[in-house]
Amino acid sequence: MRDPAQGSKLWGRLAATLLGVLLLVHLIRRAGPAKLLEGVAAVGWGLVLVIALAGVSHVVRTWAWCLTLRDEKHRASFGRMLALRLTSEAAAQIGVFGQVFGDTWRIAKLGADLPMASRVSSVALDRALYTLCSALVTIAGIGSVLLLLPLAHKTALYADIFVVVLLGIIALSVVAVRKRWAVLSGPARALGRLGFAGRWVESRRSTILSVETKLLDFFHHGRGAFWGSFALNLAAHVAAILEVYLILRLMGQHTGVFAALAIEGLTKLVNVIGIFNPGNIGTYEGGNMLFAKMVGIGGAAGLTLGLIRRIRALFWGAVGVVCFVMLPKATRRDNAGLDDSDPAGDNQTAIILAQGLPVGSVLARVGELPILLRAILGAQKAGASRIVVIVDDGASQFRIQEELGRTGRLPESVEWRQSGAGEIAPILQDLAGYALRVVLIAADRTYHPSLHRRVAEWMGDSALALVTDRQPVGIYGMTAARMVELANQCPPGTRTIEASQEWFTSSDAVVCVPVPGSQWQHVLTSEDRLAAEQKLDQWLVKPTDGVFARMNRKVSIPISRQVIKYPITPNMVSLFTLGVSFLAGVFFAFGGRANMLAGAVLSVLASILDGCDGEVARLTFQESAFGCWLETICDYLYYVFVFAGMMIGLLARGPVYRAWGTLLFFGALTSFLTIALQRRRLAGSRPEQYLRIWQGQASKRRSNPLLYLGRHTEFLIRRCCMPYLFLAFAVFGATYLAFIGAAVTANIVWPIALYSYFTLEPVRTRL
Repeated sequence: MRDPAQGSKLWGRLAATLLGVLLLVHLIRRAGPAKLLEGVAAVGWGLVLVIALAGVSHVVRTWAWCLTLRDEKHRASFGRMLALRLTSEAAAQIGVFGQVFGDTWRIAKLGADLPMASRVSSVALDRALYTLCSALVTIAGIGSVLLLLPLAHKTALYADIFVVVLLGIIALSVVAVRKRWAVLSGPARALGRLGFAGRWVESRRSTILSVETKLLDFFHHGRGAFWGSFALNLAAHVAAILEVYLILRLMGQHTGVFAALAIEGLTKLVNVIGIFNPGNIGTYEGGNMLFAKMVGIGGAAGLTLGLIRRIRALFWGAVGVVCFVMLPKATRRDNAGLDDSDPAGDNQTAIILAQGLPVGSVLARVGELPILLRAILGAQKAGASRIVVIVDDGASQFRIQEELGRTGRLPESVEWRQSGAGEIAPILQDLAGYALRVVLIAADRTYHPSLHRRVAEWMGDSALALVTDRQPVGIYGMTAARMVELANQCPPGTRTIEASQEWFTSSDAVVCVPVPGSQWQHVLTSEDRLAAEQKLDQWLVKPTDGVFARMNRKVSIPISRQVIKYPITPNMVSLFTLGVSFLAGVFFAFGGRANMLAGAVLSVLASILDGCDGEVARLTFQESAFGCWLETICDYLYYVFVFAGMMIGLLARGPVYRAWGTLLFFGALTSFLTIALQRRRLAGSRPEQYLRIWQGQASKRRSNPLLYLGRHTEFLIRRCCMPYLFLAFAVFGATYLAFIGAAVTANIVWPIALYSYFTLEPVRTRL
């Protein structure tokens, strides 16, 4: 039998929804449908910019959520967390019950490998930090209203009181966290004394305590992650303010940033008030209409603003529904096990030899990182499941650990062994007993990452030693059994790196393979360090870089070298570059020769910065498949922002550019899809190798006209070249020609990509 209370709640929600729809209809009739259609038409293709900006905001918020997992973030993929975020936001559109369902869904689907306390605390932290930032934006919005509008004394007093109350709540929350008040376990103990509810709470008391501990530890022991997540959540709110400003400017409303801040800040109050109205239908649009009137924009413009933002929310809500349908299948695939190509499945120990060396030599910096740390990170990147550093004594270990710890990049899992005055062979025998494969690395030199991968993937029975002109490179790979055998043959008195290398290279059980001297550098003197820096710059250049890319590197590499001095990740650089790309699109959208030229200059700046994320990743050994795909998505969004901005700015020249824009976006989106599918098929888990693989296979089919055309003209559509073409056209006031050329080029690219998809050899069968 149906519970009458449940039935009354359902009828109540239906009644609230109906009232909201009726309110929206009334607002549309009052504002005038003709004015609303005119406002929507004025936004036009600018809606693409609005939707894309919201997508960036979702990515930023997902990144903020990822930081709340701290050391466990590697156990939940970013793609899954983004899908869960979109699903949660889609559910939140139907009100408070949807928001509760969305957060519960996030906890349930985040990953079975994560402890329940970690899942609950991460979602709670994510929601709390977002709410905190919302409160700050609301306070700033009310402050903007007080500055912009001559409010009545009583209204201003109420606003001041509301701001003081909000600040008081924030201050109380800060004190509670700093003093580690028992905000969860305390009430739980009190509820534990109450009947049935008390028994239910008592059965979950350990989980509640664990969640509370993680919540408080996030601030006290994870300051970097806390402030990073806070900054990213604040950036998402700044994107919402920018969205309001952009929509109003596209509608022809020349408002300032403070007006946009006031509207967004007050809109957040409407979101709180209308949380019990399913979908916030009517109340949200009415709030936008009221606030627009307050700042002098007009009710019709405010209602149009609300409707445009509603369309944006519905678009991403639809994406969230698709994610909701697809996630269960993804869960089953994720639980199936590790990918065969995952190096984490190998039991490999990397032993870094730093004994017998002056401490200053292993701490010599190349690329702003000590060379010992570069060896550690290189081994970790190559798949070592265990890293052991052998030093002379406790004093050396303390100084080295202290110096490496200051960089903030030393993995906590690194183990340390002291050799003292003893021989090295017994230590190597002991360490080899806990591994299947062993890699030995001398700590007084730098290595190209390919050398780390080469020895890590060595599967021969003999040991592998890399040499240059018979000079040992200092990096070796072998099985653990071979390591034990070689250690048994070690000459007495072998204590230093030089003696160890002489012993290894003289053994018949070691295969010496030559490598170029440009791939490593012994660092003993200041001249050696300078040579290592020059080689490192060469390692940052990709083999597929063309003339424009190499020209950009001359600027981007010095920038990247400065960036790595700070705790900035490659993904942060990618998103910052995306912001510059969006700004370029905005200037293009304003139209006029000066704005078009400014947009082209910003586009070139984005092109230069586009190389920094990969350079920072290679400098700090943080390359990842996700980072490569994020960079690819940012590249695609760059084209979306710039092309949408160009079309908006060119529409004033005539409606013909609407047709060219439609042709361009069809070609661009089709090209994005076909290239992404081809990249997945050709490169698999190494997406950064896609262009090299494609060029290699296409060059073998010289007689094919499509592949010949693509191979000799693909540089034109690269992000390192196209912005310079935009700049050249903008200087002469001919941006419209660049736009038309892009429309034609985009519809040449996708047929070539589609043909390549079906004819070139996929990664699974390529030898």
